[in-house]
Amino acid sequence: MNWNLVPAFDPLIAASILLVLVAFSSLLPIRWPLWGQVSVRLLVLLALTLLAQKALGSPIAPRFGTVNPTRELWERLIEAGWWVCVARAAVAVGRLFVVLENRPRETRIVADLLAAAIYVFTALAIINFSFDVPIRGVLATSGVIAIVLGLALQSTLSDVFSGIAVGLERPYKPGDLLWVEGNIEGRVIQLDWRSTQIATGQDNIAIVPNSIIAKARLVNRSAPTLIRGDTITLDLDPGVAPETCVAALIAATKGCNLLLSEPAASVACSAMKGDGARYEITFSVPSTDMLAAARTEIFQQAYRHLHHAGIALAVAGVAALPRMSAPTPQQLLEQSDLFGVMEEPELKALAGHFEPISLEPEEYLFRQGDEAYALFVVASGTAEITRRGDTGSQLLHRMGPGESLGAIGLITGEPYSVTVMALTPMRFLRLRKEDLTEAIKIMPELSAGLERLAQRGQAALKRFATAQEAAQITEPEVFLKRLRKFLHRLDG
Repeated sequence: MNWNLVPAFDPLIAASILLVLVAFSSLLPIRWPLWGQVSVRLLVLLALTLLAQKALGSPIAPRFGTVNPTRELWERLIEAGWWVCVARAAVAVGRLFVVLENRPRETRIVADLLAAAIYVFTALAIINFSFDVPIRGVLATSGVIAIVLGLALQSTLSDVFSGIAVGLERPYKPGDLLWVEGNIEGRVIQLDWRSTQIATGQDNIAIVPNSIIAKARLVNRSAPTLIRGDTITLDLDPGVAPETCVAALIAATKGCNLLLSEPAASVACSAMKGDGARYEITFSVPSTDMLAAARTEIFQQAYRHLHHAGIALAVAGVAALPRMSAPTPQQLLEQSDLFGVMEEPELKALAGHFEPISLEPEEYLFRQGDEAYALFVVASGTAEITRRGDTGSQLLHRMGPGESLGAIGLITGEPYSVTVMALTPMRFLRLRKEDLTEAIKIMPELSAGLERLAQRGQAALKRFATAQEAAQITEPEVFLKRLRKFLHRLDG
């Protein structure tokens, strides 16, 4: 074999092929992991450095040939390509140290800034080392241009550097619920160099510049937990003793189902004025999404408990309000969920046979399995209704003023199927079976009024069953037959 025919190895050709392969691979849609990018770019840089060392000497101080202008240009392009590979490898290493995989997007701002600085330095190095152009004049010219651009883009640069500061501090991340001074509140959906985008509760997108974010007061509702606390303020009649008002409002919070039990809701009197006493209800909910519903529930319960306690809301500028009184037994029956459909004469005759009873917190009105002997109407306070099952005790309902229980057990003769315990000091109106018999004897028209109770429909029956009946009554006619049978026994 004639070895003279074998072409000599030319490092410039090998370096050119390597650079072409690098450029071609960067165009392919291949998602490399960060550690893979660093490894490949370092290997490419090592191979290109060895080739440039053979062709040009040191890449930092290259020796270009001057005999052939075409080859000299080729060598200068290889030198420029080497600097580009150095920049790519430095950027990959910088990202590896600054940004880890699957980190929030805002922390990548630092890596982007580092990459920009590396590429600017690389461009100056190529100008100086590859094409022998002094960079002092370029730096002087670029400095003047930078000053002009800095003055023209002062606001934008402020947003950019504020975005860098926010990215380093990380006070929030995409998905967090954020409140920004200026009454902007919503969920962070995107962060970039210039601004933060927040989806508000009105289905709008608020775009807040990062310079404003950096100066404004922020409240991250998602940190450290999603639990959201809030305070409701009510101004009440100053003529009512504070302990009475606080007791009514505490009973109202006990009747709410959306509030967290830990931390428990609290009530405090925060101000006393001639035209009103201010009370603050502080509460917590599992998440901000439940806040509006929880506030509505508190207002509903507060209205009910204040009304039945005879406490009026304050009127600004009015010192002496007409005194309210708690509903009488007849008014309480009129407003109750059970007896509200009866005629006034029937209610008046029936009200006289109710007797008031009181319970202290954690006292039981009756327990599951006790004999049904009376029906009850809540006059004030909050009670907890639970049912014992195979998996333990289950909370069914919290009762407040105006609600009734015990009617179905009294009519059907079945034992109470639930347990009722007072959560706050409570007052009930109680009607025993023998008192109901006496009332019907005095006023036989009560039978017709009681029969109308059975015709209130499926929704009322389900409400009775929730509070009392173990077996679900599904047809109004079934309850009607039982009621007629019960009334017949009373008449007999």
